[in-house]
Order: sequence, then C-alpha cells, then structure tokens
Amino acid sequence: MPGGENIYSFINITSEIGKLKKVMLHRPGNEVENLVPEYLGRLLFDDIPYLKVAREEHDKFAGVLRENGVEVLYLEQLTAEALQNEKAREEFVREFLVESKITTPSLTEALAKYLLSMPVRQMVDTVMAGVRKEEIEFHEAQSLTELMMDDYPFYLDPMPNLYFTRDPAASIGNGFTLNTMRTEARRRETLFLKYIHKYHKNFAGTNTPLW
Repeated sequence: MPGGENIYSFINITSEIGKLKKVMLHRPGNEVENLVPEYLGRLLFDDIPYLKVAREEHDKFAGVLRENGVEVLYLEQLTAEALQNEKAREEFVREFLVESKITTPSLTEALAKYLLSMPVRQMVDTVMAGVRKEEIEFHEAQSLTELMMDDYPFYLDPMPNLYFTRDPAASIGNGFTLNTMRTEARRRETLFLKYIHKYHKNFAGTNTPLW
C-alpha cells in the first residue's frame, strides 16, 4: 500500500505507482487440495495445482516482497485476529452460511456448531478449505436444492480463488471498497474483508471509510 501514515486510518493510498509498503496475500491452503476434477468448472479452475509446489512458489514471491521492504499481511491471519471475539465469530459464521445458501435450519445449526467448536484460526482455514459431507453427522430431511446436489461432496465449497486478493476489495485513499463478485463461486470472499474492517484492531475505532 503506497502512501504515508494516517492517524485516522490504517489505509492511506496516495499513488498507484509509489513505493509499496504493505500488501495482503493469501497463502495457498487446503482449498487447493479440495479441488475435485468433476467440479473444477464450478470453482473456476481448469486444473488442480500441487499444493506443495504452490506454497513453495508463493513463499518465494512473499520473500522477494519482504526483501524489498514490503510488510506482508495474510488474509487468513487478519481474519482470525478480527474474529477473536465470540460474538464476532458467530456473526461471521451465520452470515457465511447464508451466503453459502445453506437453507435447512438443522443443517445450518450442525455446520455452525461444527465451525464454532474450533479454535478461531482453524475455523478460518476450514471455511476457506471447504467442508466435506463426511466431516459432520447430518442425516435429516434436506431442501429440494440440497437433495438435487446429494452426490456433491461438499456442504461448503472450497475457496481456491482466494489468492486473488486484489479482487474482492480495493484500497482507495484512506478507505476501501468491498466489491460484488460476479460469479457465485467467489461471492463469499468479500466477507473476510468485511469482518476485518468491522472487527480487526487496525480498523476498530478508526474512521476508515468502507464503500
């Protein structure tokens, strides 16, 4: 993030070509390993990356940034820090399930209980990676949509596009925009930035605009 210090906002962008000071990345995680060949198109992928190599390449990229004086922040860590409060965590999970189109009340409760039982960083990594059906016990009646997807292996889709962190939000001046994602596969990504702005210590109590 180019620009100088701003006592009112964590963000202060005054140039598109100035020296980069901070950048937010997402290190590839288990969402990559949860890509299923039959459903690559649904998740906007053409192939399945090899996670070990993807992480090695990412770490080299992040290392080059650090060597040039850039502070590297991680989406997953910022989200976990923002959701330390139990109330914030439950609010996030409930909204995430709505955005995931989970419509059966009992399934909603089962997923919420499963996610909220985890340490916060594990919960963040899990919603990013996706939740497979075999991970939780659930055998009650489902909606027509859920029954039609009965062979689909996930209750919550993996989010392999998260490493395109430039897309769901953009820094502008001393604030940022939350962007509406065109494809259904990516619409939940905005929630991570929304809750970072709402609850993270770097934004809480500041006048950082959100558009």
